[in-house]
Amino acid sequence: MIKLFIYSLIVIVLALAVTLYLGFPGDPGYLLLAFGSYTFETSLFALLIASGVIYLIVKLLLILFDWLNPIQLIRFSKKLNDQRKAKSQSNTVEGVLFLARRNWSSSYGLLIKGIKDPDGSVVNYLAAAYAAFEMGDRKSWMSCLNKAEEEFPLAHSTVNFVKTQLLYKSDQIEKCLEVLEQLKKTSLNDVSLLTMLKDVYIKLEDWGNLSDLLPTLKKYKVINVQEIQLIEMRIFMEKLYSIFDKVNAISIDALVKKEAVTEMAKIWKKAPVSYKSTEKVVKRYAELLTKLNAKKEAAKVIEIALIKSWSNSLILIYGEKDLEVNHQQLLTAETWLKTRPADDKLLLSLGRISMRNELWGKAKEYYKASIKISPSAEAYVELSRLLKHLGEDAASEVYLRNYGDLLGNSLPELPLPEVPKVTH
Repeated sequence: MIKLFIYSLIVIVLALAVTLYLGFPGDPGYLLLAFGSYTFETSLFALLIASGVIYLIVKLLLILFDWLNPIQLIRFSKKLNDQRKAKSQSNTVEGVLFLARRNWSSSYGLLIKGIKDPDGSVVNYLAAAYAAFEMGDRKSWMSCLNKAEEEFPLAHSTVNFVKTQLLYKSDQIEKCLEVLEQLKKTSLNDVSLLTMLKDVYIKLEDWGNLSDLLPTLKKYKVINVQEIQLIEMRIFMEKLYSIFDKVNAISIDALVKKEAVTEMAKIWKKAPVSYKSTEKVVKRYAELLTKLNAKKEAAKVIEIALIKSWSNSLILIYGEKDLEVNHQQLLTAETWLKTRPADDKLLLSLGRISMRNELWGKAKEYYKASIKISPSAEAYVELSRLLKHLGEDAASEVYLRNYGDLLGNSLPELPLPEVPKVTH
């Protein structure tokens, strides 16, 4: 409009200037136009005024047309739409930003609000569910996931997988497994699903199903070799535990226990060679055998393991436990001493085995040898206890002096000589 005013002013000024210059009003001028039988005549002044008016009308029409141009209207509409989208997106974007900053309440509110916008998506529901979970609002996160599944059926698998994660984290393992079992029917080869199934079976200690799943875990390389070995070892141990628990629960009959030992021995025979020298596995198996009164078998299992791979833990157990083959144990352990003469743990165990054989002098020498190589609380206290029962009170006090605070240590039950009677 400002341009139109300026154009009008310029035309008026020019018209006045020309009119004055030509001598108007003394001689306004004359113009005659003829075309065929048509003629047009006017004064020059009127022509100038008419031309100015026509120019202004044309200019006004051009401005109006430009303003009403369909292309411009489309561009304007697109601009408004982009602005509206940017505004609607801001709820979702801000909600995600608040989620990253762990502001669960603000994030949840914005994400829920963003769902109502035209470009709200399943992402809003999933992120809102996570925010609600972090707030401890189970009802809200379950509602978000249910609505997501209802409104976005194509995202069914993703929504339910998120549900399993939240159920697992909230320690609702049984419900988590129910959802996983449904997903397994259509997404068996999904690595994330297989990993979650593995974790759930371990949590539930469902070793049977985990054993069935293991070939698939290996096939799709869901877990590394080290974890596979740990799982296989645990499954193997659970087979032994299941036999023991069954016997322990139903009977204390010696014959039933013997049958259980035989069944466990068959499983042990088929075990990988590495298990028979693995400290943790051998220790647990020997403990089960001992509880089933198969102490001789337990001693043999430990001996074989020590021959294959020496273990300080196992040699200490070999000396601590009364395996009821004391003489044979002493002979076996003394053969090991020939190749390991400076092993303080072996010497300590030999001292204990000697006491079970009531060889007090030999036990005393083994304890002293163990202390000389590497002083330990166990050796000091064992020796002090033995000396006291041998009537060597002064020597006993010497060994206890530096380890008085260890008197309350739990020591294995070992036979001791009778305390000599004091004669007056």
